[in-house]
Amino acid sequence: MKTKLTLSIDKETIEKSRKIAQNKQQSLSFLIEELLNKEIEKDKEKQLALIGELRGIAGRAPENTDWKKVIRESAGEKYEK
Repeated sequence: MKTKLTLSIDKETIEKSRKIAQNKQQSLSFLIEELLNKEIEKDKEKQLALIGELRGIAGRAPENTDWKKVIRESAGEKYEK
């Protein structure tokens, strides 16, 4: 769903951007949307890289871990204080 957005951009930047969009036979809106989507993807890639670095940092839990018990005990410690 497309939504209108009002931006405040330097006039010279707008003029240069319009020329770039025209040379690419695209609208300025499409060009800006593509640039924003590239930034979003870069951010996602950074987050995934960080997750990859952090994965396994605490080691692996034993396969027979009773997670409900772990949660109960953790909550008990938290609220008993």
